[in-house]
Amino acid sequence: MPSVLAAALWLTLPVQAAPDPALIPPVMREWMAMQKSIGSIKVAFQQTHTTPALKEPATANGRFWRMADGRFRLELGSPAATILVFDKETVRLKESADAPWQTLKPDDSRVRMWMKFLSGREMDPESLTNNFTLKVTQQEKGYTTVAMIPRPLLIKKYLRQLDMQIEPGGRQLLGFRVVQGDGSTLLLNFGPPEKLVGDLAPLFQPQ
Repeated sequence: MPSVLAAALWLTLPVQAAPDPALIPPVMREWMAMQKSIGSIKVAFQQTHTTPALKEPATANGRFWRMADGRFRLELGSPAATILVFDKETVRLKESADAPWQTLKPDDSRVRMWMKFLSGREMDPESLTNNFTLKVTQQEKGYTTVAMIPRPLLIKKYLRQLDMQIEPGGRQLLGFRVVQGDGSTLLLNFGPPEKLVGDLAPLFQPQ
């Protein structure tokens, strides 16, 4: 979980005046619209973390379950070592296989990024563009890369750039990359979302 904390910076920026929608690349507007009707899903992902001090990238596989009502479960590692559960009332975190469950506040720095990304709280997609300059940096047949460059000078010291790799038509977010001020990177590659059915209540228990 510590390897995703830098991404929390872009989710805690003060809101500025909303930009002209015309400045948002079309593929990103389409992706934003898709998020409103995606429903309850399960998504597998691979996390890759690099720093100037690491000789080799650190990678881990993970998965998350996100409900339309804001509940979610996140597992990182195979088998899962880090588990984060939010049942709309309580945030619970298990940081390793042998660690006890902890009850946290939603704004705890260890879970803030995931809370905003997965629960949908304060995650109106258009609000994410309020503090960034957006531009298309790569356009291929299977994806478009949109760079999000922070505007506030103070943030630029810690956060250099965000990249979102989006499928044509905004159907799926394929990748998300955070480039920090020191050159460290966090890359999340997402698999296709799976629709959820059946009794899902056990997912949101601390187990």
